[in-house]
Amino acid sequence: MTLTIDNVVKDGDMYCVFPNSEDRHVATFSIDDLKDIATHGMSQGVSGFIYTRDNVAWFNENEDEIEEYLSDWYSDNMGEDNYIGAIAGAGNHSYPVASIDELKNRMVWSYVELKAHDILCQVDPNY
Repeated sequence: MTLTIDNVVKDGDMYCVFPNSEDRHVATFSIDDLKDIATHGMSQGVSGFIYTRDNVAWFNENEDEIEEYLSDWYSDNMGEDNYIGAIAGAGNHSYPVASIDELKNRMVWSYVELKAHDILCQVDPNY
């Protein structure tokens, strides 16, 4: 049985964060995977999201979904209208991005980390 929760596809015990993607099986995670992502972040090395070239491809395929989600999330949760500046490290003492590919990489990682948190909040009462 397939069930959709806020633009996330649930198939059995697995959750897909890019349901419209051709490679959606790569972006499908168990609850334990989502907990690892939400706790440790994408920089821990999540299969399918390790290399910049892969994340650029994810971004290019899902740009509208990623941008809309991040824009809404940063506005609703942080009162930040310049979400790209926040992610890019502009003025917040983090390492600023050095290329458009690095920005796309950070946006994909941010999207997946935040989606993991959102999914866990909806489906795991112990989270």
